[in-house]
Amino acid sequence: MKEIRISARTDSKVFYESLPSASGLEYVQGAYYVLGDDTPYLYEVDEQFILVNRHAIFDTTAVVEGRIPKAVKPDLEGMAHFTYGRDQMLLLLGSGASNTRNKGYLINLSDNMQVQELDLSRFYTFLKEVLHLESEGQLNLEGLAMDDIYTYLLQRPLGAGSNTLLRFDTDDFKRFLMLEGEVPSVALYHFDLPVIGQSSASFSGAYSLEGKLYFTASVEDTPNAIDDGEVLGSFIGVIDLYSLPQAMDALNPYKASVTQLKDTDGSAYSGKAESLVVMKGEEPKSYKVIVVSDDDQGHSELLEVQMELDES
Repeated sequence: MKEIRISARTDSKVFYESLPSASGLEYVQGAYYVLGDDTPYLYEVDEQFILVNRHAIFDTTAVVEGRIPKAVKPDLEGMAHFTYGRDQMLLLLGSGASNTRNKGYLINLSDNMQVQELDLSRFYTFLKEVLHLESEGQLNLEGLAMDDIYTYLLQRPLGAGSNTLLRFDTDDFKRFLMLEGEVPSVALYHFDLPVIGQSSASFSGAYSLEGKLYFTASVEDTPNAIDDGEVLGSFIGVIDLYSLPQAMDALNPYKASVTQLKDTDGSAYSGKAESLVVMKGEEPKSYKVIVVSDDDQGHSELLEVQMELDES
C-alpha cells in the first residue's frame, strides 16, 4: 500500500449551541445532514453552515433538556447516503455497544423525510461473531460510508485491539436493508493509528470518494464503549481502497496515513472529531473537508478544512 502524505489547514469553524453531540455527517443536494448520538432529531445545515431545520427521527418523549439519557439512547454513530430506485436515502446506524444501540433508521429524502426503523440485532450478532467479540460493549461501530460498489463500517476498538474496516458488497447490503435479505458477507481489514500519551487513536467517521476511504479518528481516554473520556486529539486520515489486501493481518495492522487536526490558530484541535464529508477542490490533489465534532457537553462544532494529498 503506497504511502499517502496528508497536509490540512482549518480555515473556519462554527459552534452550534442547540445541536447536541454530533456523530455523523452527510451532504446531499446542497444540504449537510448532521446526526447526533443522543438526540431524536436529524439536523439540516445549508451550504453557508447555517442550521435551517431539524427532522424528528423517532419519538421525542425520552428527551431530557434536549438530550436522551445515556442508558437509553440509540447512540446513532454512522450515516451514509445511497440511492434506491429513484429515491434518495439516508441510512443511520447505532453503534451496537448495547441492546438499546442495535437500531438503525432509513430516511427517505425523496418522500418527505419518511422514517423506517430497523432492528439490527441479527446483523450485529453476526458482526460480533466475525470480530470475535465475546462480551457486551465490545462492538462499537463509529463510521459508515457507501459507494456504488462497496459499503464500509468502521469498528472503534477498546484497549489494544486494532481499528477494523468491514467491507460489504453494496448491492447485497441494500438487499439486506430494503428487502430483509440475508446478512451480507464481510471482509475485514486492520489498521494502526497514532498514539497520544498512552492512548491510541480510534476510528470515528468515514467518507468514500474515488477509490479512497477518508476517516476521522480521535484519542479518548475511556475504558469502554459507553462512557466518554478526556479527548487528547483528533485526526483526519485516508485509506487507498485498491490496496486493502495488504491490511488483512490482524496481528500486523497496516499503518494508516493521517494528519492531526489543527484549530484555526494552528494549535492542536481539542474537540472530538466525529465524522466528515470530502469534496474535490479546485486544484489537483486538493480537497475541501467538512468535519463535525462533539464536545460531550451537548453542543457541536463544524470545521472547514483544506486538505492536500501527496502520493508521489
